[in-house]
Amino acid sequence: MRAEPVDPRTHAEWGTDPTVNYRVIFWLTENHSDEYDLLDAEDVHAAIAWADAEGRSSGWTYTLYAKVRGREGAGLVWLAGIDPTTNSRPNFHRAQPLG
Repeated sequence: MRAEPVDPRTHAEWGTDPTVNYRVIFWLTENHSDEYDLLDAEDVHAAIAWADAEGRSSGWTYTLYAKVRGREGAGLVWLAGIDPTTNSRPNFHRAQPLG
């Protein structure tokens, strides 16, 4: 990870209001999953805490997404976790929950 200073006048091409909706995909096996939408979460830390607790109690890894709406419509922003079905595009290197 690198931290680089930025000019505060630099703007992103788009942004959203605070994200309170998330999707968690628990991987039971490499090709079988259970998916949950977390709605009206306090923040991303609450979503992570819930996903970590559920993942640890069941022994499953998970992938966490923020549910966002942009100009193109609704979408998912991949925040954490490995997707075992992804071979042809980038993937995170750490499974979630950690340890």
